[in-house]
Amino acid sequence: MKFFSKHWRITIIIVAAISAGCFILEHFAGFNPVSSAVNTVMAPIKQGCSYIAYKCVDVRDFIWDMRAYKEDNERLEAENIKLKQEARDVSSYKEENERLEAMLKLKDSSEDYTYVAASVISYSQTGWYKVIEINKGAINGISVGSAVVTPEGLVGRVTEVGPNNAVISTILDKSSVIGIKISRTGGTGLVEGDEELAKDLMCKLSFLDRNTPIIVGDVIETSGSGGAYPSGVVIGTVINISANSAGTLNYAKIEPAVDFADLNYVMVITGNK
Repeated sequence: MKFFSKHWRITIIIVAAISAGCFILEHFAGFNPVSSAVNTVMAPIKQGCSYIAYKCVDVRDFIWDMRAYKEDNERLEAENIKLKQEARDVSSYKEENERLEAMLKLKDSSEDYTYVAASVISYSQTGWYKVIEINKGAINGISVGSAVVTPEGLVGRVTEVGPNNAVISTILDKSSVIGIKISRTGGTGLVEGDEELAKDLMCKLSFLDRNTPIIVGDVIETSGSGGAYPSGVVIGTVINISANSAGTLNYAKIEPAVDFADLNYVMVITGNK
């Protein structure tokens, strides 16, 4: 059977030749003792040839069907990959559109400040979460010290400015110190960047009024003290509290409201309205 499966064309030719020979013998020799004897001898062979011919046709059809199935499968797989990519693109466009709409709403709803929208174009080589660069600069009204936000919360402040670009030190950088208040109680303190916590995209509340209670889940926002940042911008949420044996706060771990792992657009506060 392996020979017939692999050489089905040759097998069909042989069977056709034998069948043709039998037909010619019967047609021209007529029915006589010789032809009768030949038919008797050839009958099993003809039967076998017919069986082989049918099997060869089945094998051929099976091979053709398998080829067709393979082509259909490859086509469907390619279409499936294309559809998944299109779905990802649609989802990405939708998310980007939602972010831009939120930034536009923030800009339009602010009664106190003017904003410049900018795209993030690069991150620091030594710690991408610490320093970022944007595609707007001095000609857009941005200056050193300008606060940088998103609709979710505080990003940081501008530390360097060029004509068409600016560098931002984020709230995760160890040089960052922000006057804060707890939304729930109004208690004040300081949030600082920390080298180790920054690796997990966290910062810390390192100082708090002794009489101010704090719990996990408290929302931390800017106090506006010192004038570096406007008041009331969300910084993040308390997710862990560390205290000494006397119950005095050592520090609280803060999860920023801004997702620094997915930061593509920012708003720079350029002045008061």
